Amino acid sequence: MVVRPAAIIIVNDDITTNVQAALVRQLHITEVLDGYDFDARISADSTYINKVKQLDQRLLVKKSLDDLTNRSYADIVAFCSHGLCSTLTNKYGPPLYNFPIIRLYWGQIGIYGLT
Repeated sequence: MVVRPAAIIIVNDDITTNVQAALVRQLHITEVLDGYDFDARISADSTYINKVKQLDQRLLVKKSLDDLTNRSYADIVAFCSHGLCSTLTNKYGPPLYNFPIIRLYWGQIGIYGLT
């Protein structure tokens, strides 16, 4: 059984609402934030990332991929466009893979829990 671990996923900020809904549904996203809110939460609380991980939350952060502010906290950085999701950074598995958004799931992008 695949366990869905806590994760912070940054995607490009120009995704459509349909793509966002698909990602939320298929990746079991707990909360969707824009880049400004994400950066503000980190600035206000230095332990915010630890709290996200402890509460087993999965955040989808819509942010410009040119903005490198707080990007080191992301477990996955992906570019989604034209029905495909391309991983640019992946702390759980191999980067630089393209996946059809309609069939995207945790194990496919290399995120496996061991518990």
